[in-house]
Amino acid sequence: MKKRIFVGFAFIAAVILISGATMLASTPGSQADPFITLSYLTNVFRPQLSTEIKTAEQAMTEKFNARIAALESQLQAGGGSGQAAQGDPDKFHVVTLRRGQSLTCSVGAEVMLRVGTATGFGSTPSLVNYTSGATLSSGTALTANNMYLVTIEGNGVRATADTVRVLVRGIYKVT
Repeated sequence: MKKRIFVGFAFIAAVILISGATMLASTPGSQADPFITLSYLTNVFRPQLSTEIKTAEQAMTEKFNARIAALESQLQAGGGSGQAAQGDPDKFHVVTLRRGQSLTCSVGAEVMLRVGTATGFGSTPSLVNYTSGATLSSGTALTANNMYLVTIEGNGVRATADTVRVLVRGIYKVT
């Protein structure tokens, strides 16, 4: 009977010893035992994550900068034929035109020539001069510091000097 008890204790001790050795042999955080430890997070996972984030950030920054450069070059070139209308019916905006460029306005837009020379264009009357009360025919020069009203859609001002600055209140498009 003593022998059976001794063999039973020996068997239980052997099982405990083998399972303990197995637990000590596997390293936590390894592929065999995917238990995550703080050292794994700080020494392996965080640096990998930081590298991936920096790579993604650089790629996004390059795409963003390329898009900005494309838009800036489009603005420098005059915006192309598909330039959107801009302006605000409540505020005056200073618009700079180069020789040959046109400021096409919507009905009700107001224009004042401040610098340079320009002519009106469009259907007759191309513009109405608030200051003098006269109408302006297409191709006639604007008078500096006089306020003009656009009464027909698509009429506007064409620059005849190298640099022309006008004040505009209303919806307009530079072409």
